[in-house]
Amino acid sequence: MQGQPLPQPQPPAPQQPQVTIDAVMALLRDGMTRRFRIDIETDSTITGDESQERQDRNQFIEATTKFVQAWGPIVQANPTLAPLAGGLLKFGLSAFRSARPLEELFDETVDKLEAQAAQPKPPPQPSPDEVIKAQTAQQKGTAEIVKARTEAAASVQDAAVRERSAQIDMAGKVMDHQHKTAEHQMAMERAAVQALNPPTSQGPA
Repeated sequence: MQGQPLPQPQPPAPQQPQVTIDAVMALLRDGMTRRFRIDIETDSTITGDESQERQDRNQFIEATTKFVQAWGPIVQANPTLAPLAGGLLKFGLSAFRSARPLEELFDETVDKLEAQAAQPKPPPQPSPDEVIKAQTAQQKGTAEIVKARTEAAASVQDAAVRERSAQIDMAGKVMDHQHKTAEHQMAMERAAVQALNPPTSQGPA
């Protein structure tokens, strides 16, 4: 019976190159790396407890939700408080290690909120009751204007009729006065003629 072949020895694992201080400083001075966020961690600072990580994230989401619910109406009522709310939110965010990837997103969101707060707030839309009241008041005002114009036109027409009637009455009085004056003149002329030509008396035959 032949024996089993001996297992081949495993090749030695490749050694990781040793990181020197000079290499780290060269990396930090590199212009390309300055555009990225470098997070330096050691094995002792990285937790392997996934349940703790989930708990931290849940606490972060819960705290952020409560903050938005509390400060949302305040900022909506007074947009000038948006920078303060954003600063408080970023301050609270820094306490959660799991929220670090969201820092840039929070910065962009806060910048947008501050920009919106700086814009003039549009006037509030009137309610349906206010619209109906405004339409009713407008219709009432229009009716009053039409009524006033109608009454003014009627007054002008009535004044014109009264003036015409007064003119006709005056003309009648003038004509009557002229007629009486003419009759008086004729009576005086007859009296003068009779005075110049008195009637002769006839004696007995």
